[in-house]
Amino acid sequence: MCGIAGIVDRRGVSDRDELVRFTDALSHRGPDGGRVHIDGTVGLGHRRLAILDLSDAGANPMEYVSPAGSLFRITFNGEVYNFLEIRADLERRGHRFRTQTDTEVVLASYAEWGKACLEKLNGMWAFALWDSARKELFLARDRFGVKPLYYHQNGRLAFASELKAFTRLNDCTIVMNEPLVHGIMKSSEPWEGTTDETMIAGIRSLPSGHCMTVGEDGRAVPVRWWESSDHFPEVPGRYEDQVEQFRWLFLDAVRIRMRSDVPVGTSLSGGVDSSAVACAMARLHADAGTDLRRCPSDWQKAFVALFPGSGLDEKHYAEIAARESGADVRYRAFDPEEAVRTLQDAVWAVEYVHGVLSSPVWATYREMRRENVLVSIDGHGADELLGGYAGYLDVPLRDIGRRLYEDVHRTMLPSILRNYDRCSMAHGVEVRMPMLDWRLVTFSLALPASSRIGGGYTKRVLRDALRGILPDEIRSRRSKIGFNAPLIEWFNGPMSGVVGSLVRHPFWLDNPYWNGKEMASRYSARIDAGPWRYRDWGDVVQLSIMVNLVLWHSLFVERKRLELS
Repeated sequence: MCGIAGIVDRRGVSDRDELVRFTDALSHRGPDGGRVHIDGTVGLGHRRLAILDLSDAGANPMEYVSPAGSLFRITFNGEVYNFLEIRADLERRGHRFRTQTDTEVVLASYAEWGKACLEKLNGMWAFALWDSARKELFLARDRFGVKPLYYHQNGRLAFASELKAFTRLNDCTIVMNEPLVHGIMKSSEPWEGTTDETMIAGIRSLPSGHCMTVGEDGRAVPVRWWESSDHFPEVPGRYEDQVEQFRWLFLDAVRIRMRSDVPVGTSLSGGVDSSAVACAMARLHADAGTDLRRCPSDWQKAFVALFPGSGLDEKHYAEIAARESGADVRYRAFDPEEAVRTLQDAVWAVEYVHGVLSSPVWATYREMRRENVLVSIDGHGADELLGGYAGYLDVPLRDIGRRLYEDVHRTMLPSILRNYDRCSMAHGVEVRMPMLDWRLVTFSLALPASSRIGGGYTKRVLRDALRGILPDEIRSRRSKIGFNAPLIEWFNGPMSGVVGSLVRHPFWLDNPYWNGKEMASRYSARIDAGPWRYRDWGDVVQLSIMVNLVLWHSLFVERKRLELS
């Protein structure tokens, strides 16, 4: 897991210092070292977070020579969880390896199968692979877009893991993407999976499940290599058999995601999904017959964020899950004063604006890093695959399949993945998500709606599959809280002072998205009317978007932090 960057220029990549700056802007994603390599028209950069094979042999950009003598080089961000199985197959085909990494397996897979190798990889990734014989650079992103990849074309092509890296380029002017922001301001709905545009005009995201080849002219067009609906399996007709197959797929997805040469932990909320992961890890370790090759002995740490005095606190359920799984729990109460102190750090990390405050997520992964936990196996994705939000209970069963497919690929999940990638990688922590194992995704999406939602329960098949693994008090709980900031309480506290500062900021007062003076007056009048209440939730969300946008503009366009009261 790392940060990647690169430049393709048909005139030749001559400015090594620029490439180093571009790459080192991602040092938070890869705190274990950085390197660049230039080969004529292509320059590759890499910041390393060492997870597999901690020796220098695992550093990128990594070189590989195929049995036929072809030379390939890669800068890789991600993990291929089935790399041991693919490696064994490649060794039978004559490939030889000098490292214990999954990165070298990706190189050998490309040498063996070309672009078709992507179908064999089970994992999350964004990578750029240079074929020195063909003089082509191949870029690819995983099936569901867990790992990010952005690019900018302006006479040359530059790519990187995060938007902030582009602030270090010589020829990339940072201008806010006004049409996109207008759309965000009109609706609080997630937008990440609906467009390849970004907050910065001219910088695009390579869509999930896409790849592109950059030729000698430096131009490239994304091509889809994965469509989930093309890979739906036949599911058993009996519900009981569906439950059994789901259980096996889920446990195997957790098992292969435990492969690591560094400590592994989990972010535990006490909800069904995060508790399922923690208890599955314990079950796998308790089963003497489980293949746990390359799994660390240090895997029990769990991190729980608490919000005392708010309706978002789930400590009771987290304690139940911790007892069942034997987790070594770190509880951390998160207060509004810290939200203010870390607000700009979180905005800088996530690189976009939305109606929540990301400080709690950002701070949770900071705590993991402080405890030397570099890999977190989390439960993200189950809600979107299996209809985990209460609102799904009101959707007609005939529409559930279409609704969830959209939420997985276009609306809800892409925004969640972006948020957790940035907040975790801001501290050099890798998040792995068993529910996004492609085998489990396609199986879940192929299930009839009644297997996902039924009997008054969301995530029906998951709940039944975890019988005997997950404590019944969690398995059968109907309340759904989610990992959100307690906005009402915070805006009634120190965040009120933050907004009071921001309404005087020049960008608040003069921007194309709202009438600054009118909104400042409206906010002052609202504060005089008394504390925010839960009936004001919509207004608070809209205010959060405005706060995030002013801070984003200050950090990315003006290049300065603000003094917040």
